[in-house]
Amino acid sequence: MRFYKALTVLITLSVLLVPLLSLRSGGSGSQDGQEDGSEQTTQAPDGNEAADADTVKVLMTEQNEVIEVELEEYLIGVLAAEMSPAYHEEALKAQAVAAYTYLVRKRSEQESNADAALLGADISNDTSTHQGYLTKQERTEKWGDKAESYEKKLAAAVEAVSGKLITYNGEPILAAFHAINSGSTQSAKTVWGGEVEYLQAVTSVGDKLSPDCVKTVAMTEQELSDAVSALEGCLLEGEAESWIGEANTASDGYVISVQIGGKAYSGLKVREALGLRSAVFTFEYKNSSFYFTTVGYGHCVGMSQYGADYMARQGSTWEEIIKHYYTGVEIS
Repeated sequence: MRFYKALTVLITLSVLLVPLLSLRSGGSGSQDGQEDGSEQTTQAPDGNEAADADTVKVLMTEQNEVIEVELEEYLIGVLAAEMSPAYHEEALKAQAVAAYTYLVRKRSEQESNADAALLGADISNDTSTHQGYLTKQERTEKWGDKAESYEKKLAAAVEAVSGKLITYNGEPILAAFHAINSGSTQSAKTVWGGEVEYLQAVTSVGDKLSPDCVKTVAMTEQELSDAVSALEGCLLEGEAESWIGEANTASDGYVISVQIGGKAYSGLKVREALGLRSAVFTFEYKNSSFYFTTVGYGHCVGMSQYGADYMARQGSTWEEIIKHYYTGVEIS
């Protein structure tokens, strides 16, 4: 899921630091960048500034090469990488605005505190740290005979919301998003440990209708043992059926913590170690294997992509989708 590794590291940093100017009243928390007072304030660009930023430097991580593309092309490529082109146009518009907001914030961070790993780029196409991007050639190969119609659809969505930015207290937000949840999003505080006023838990009723919402995977004893070796200090002893103990879960099933090898680990850490689709999961041991049933896909913070598509098909506009999933924000 989206920005996963970077989000976890940076939200941890944020808890130790002073909140950004925009978050003074509600603690700290981060999706992709640290919320700290030493960071320069990220101001939302005015119309002229947004228009001037008409190209984007993208680090293509597999090739370790920086390319420069037009802004519209970049946003089309992000949509292609991050959301199904078959989704409703209003959902695609909401995703485009979230992608643009993420880019604006990332650019500002680079200007104030450049990340040398980006090799001079504004952003990378690594979905574990930034947001995905597919070149036109990659999109054509991916879509086949639907490429032309999908290109037109995504281009229309991007053009319709050109320059639109999601802000909170006048600053670009941390526009977190995920694929599917269990019927409710999670707050940044629940998942990453730091409060972010606009990343609160909200209902997302359409997600449970997704055919991909609930999945069950099996792991042998050896597979589980190998996987949990990534958990610091985890030592499995005794009978396998006693390896995983009591889980502390929220009312919606989100695993706050679970005992493995007699030690408590956060649901987020367990999800990462075991490669589970989400931290909303149950488990059982039978026939010498562990069975994990997950609900949703991703960290479940911010906008649900499936939920956005559902809302759009029920008549919601892209503005309504954004203001539902990001609490108290404005669209500049």
